[in-house]
Amino acid sequence: MSKEKNPNLIVKILMLLWYAVSHPLIWIGKKLIAFFGGLNYHRIGSKVVHAVGDFLHWLIFSVLLPKRYRSITKKQIYRIIFKADTPAGKRFDIWLLVLIGLNLVVIILDSFEAVHTNMRWILKGLEWIFTIIFTLEYYLRIYCLQRPWKYVFSFYGIIDFLSIFPAYLSLLIPATQTLTVLRVLRTLRIFRIFNMQRFLHESFHLLNALRRSAAKIVIFMLFVFITAIILGAIIYMFESSKNPGLSSIPKAIYWAVVTITTVGYGDITPVTPMGQFISTLVMLLGYAVIAVPTGIVVGETIQEYKTDTNQDNNEPVPEEFNEYEDRPIGDDAQDGNVDAQDGNVDTQTALTRFCPHCGHTEPDSEARYCRYCGTLLSKSQPSGWINDFFSGEE
Repeated sequence: MSKEKNPNLIVKILMLLWYAVSHPLIWIGKKLIAFFGGLNYHRIGSKVVHAVGDFLHWLIFSVLLPKRYRSITKKQIYRIIFKADTPAGKRFDIWLLVLIGLNLVVIILDSFEAVHTNMRWILKGLEWIFTIIFTLEYYLRIYCLQRPWKYVFSFYGIIDFLSIFPAYLSLLIPATQTLTVLRVLRTLRIFRIFNMQRFLHESFHLLNALRRSAAKIVIFMLFVFITAIILGAIIYMFESSKNPGLSSIPKAIYWAVVTITTVGYGDITPVTPMGQFISTLVMLLGYAVIAVPTGIVVGETIQEYKTDTNQDNNEPVPEEFNEYEDRPIGDDAQDGNVDAQDGNVDTQTALTRFCPHCGHTEPDSEARYCRYCGTLLSKSQPSGWINDFFSGEE
């Protein structure tokens, strides 16, 4: 009898132990779920973003910049970073392209095993130096804009973010470090930097043609996808019993896509006469697949040029951003005498006060605070020192 009761006793003890351990764990789990579910993630994210921004602002304007350059306004930063029609802006963009090129060289060198083994930490240090520089530059692009989200979600803004994000992601996933090569996409600004208007106009024509033909291409690619599934199922029906390479429908679909696109890897080939006949038809179909989207894009491109000939061909290419208008403000600047280099009003028509925060020139001599941002106005005029700083002049 004792032998029969022992197993029941052991089971009861185990159940009591499980209850004693699981009950507190379940209670703790419920509390954690309730705690994390009640958090305001938007507020937390906002605080984190502001904390990072405050740190970067302190690092730039309190540590890295010399004291004589720390009173730079948002408008001056904007002209240097976003405008390529000033000496300072062009020099800034050229140096940025040089840094991107050097960073690309570092990434390529790090891919060689011998170089990686002997110079791993040197290359890693250089990579993080470039990452920090591009991070500070990305912050300045956001800081100087009145509507920063317009830039963040723009084409160039997304590219700039993708150029720095993989480096920080590599702290969690080391393999993503290679994705920092996306920084080479930032060289797309080279046409705007060097004022290659013809190349910019041609790129706009191509983008407009692709935009107009996008719906047609999507419909056609859907048709090709359906065709690949059908052909894969047909070839599987004839080849599955005799060809181990086509042992499933997904493999057959893979073969159909490779054959339709005329890539022809050759890793899977039909062996039956019927399968080879179907392959011949699919190969011939592949040429039509190549010709159709090409004809669609070419037709839209021709239509784009016909439309352009009916318009003004001298229409200026839009700037990346135009947040600050390049004209003097106030009644005292009626002649519009503006310095084309840095956008400052000529000293002969200079207005009496300006805002050191947003760069607004105030025509009212009695005003003490900026009408836009509320900053205390200054009696001194903005100078051209920022252009001198980036141009190397003293």
